[in-house]
Amino acid sequence: MRRAIKAATKAELAYQDAARALGCVVCRYRIEHGLQPRVAGQCGPTRIHHRNLGDLHGQRQLGQHAVVALGDWHHQGITIPNVSAKGMYAVYGPSFQAQAREFRAWTADVLPGYGRGTEAWQLWQDELINGARAA
Repeated sequence: MRRAIKAATKAELAYQDAARALGCVVCRYRIEHGLQPRVAGQCGPTRIHHRNLGDLHGQRQLGQHAVVALGDWHHQGITIPNVSAKGMYAVYGPSFQAQAREFRAWTADVLPGYGRGTEAWQLWQDELINGARAA
């Protein structure tokens, strides 16, 4: 089976590990800005989301360098055990998979000037990784 993108280089793997170590960047932002209770924690295990052309589902992936760390809910709409999708939304906000249009609109509201959707989250993530923001 042919991969959509090439395997990650050592540098790309190191970047992905640094991103993963931050946890879900959307949850991190929401907690830091009082939009989500700290006790709720993050929305599930951290996954690496490979960004797509135009930030649209089903489009070509941009590569191993274009990634953002997201928890299960924000990445794929996967709920925490014993919590409904409605309950997840109430605490964690929109999911990129389940409410893509709303996720992009909300992202544009909270991260103006950063770009669109997951592009914006990667730029904010990069600020955290590079120490441009207090973690």
